[in-house]
Amino acid sequence: MDQLLEQLDQNLKELYRKALDADALLEQLQQQGHAKHQSIFAEELFTVQSNRFMPYLSETAEQIAAMRQTQQFNTATLQRVVQQLQQLHKTLAEFKAALAN
Repeated sequence: MDQLLEQLDQNLKELYRKALDADALLEQLQQQGHAKHQSIFAEELFTVQSNRFMPYLSETAEQIAAMRQTQQFNTATLQRVVQQLQQLHKTLAEFKAALAN
């Protein structure tokens, strides 16, 4: 279980810097009159709704912290966390690619 939690933490660390950078870019775009979206993820994968990435990353980090604290988790919780991490990785990569064009 410790190895699994370490892998989840590593994903959070990778996403943290990317999310901060993306949120800063979104702030700049919004100040220029762009980025008028209400939320980044429309699906029900996250309970939070935000037009920035960090709240989504925070929600995922809280779930991982809860799993670490209880040292117990069910398969559904783990699947949800993994899906959230995958969605964050994918969306941040797509955002970066879109800005590069």
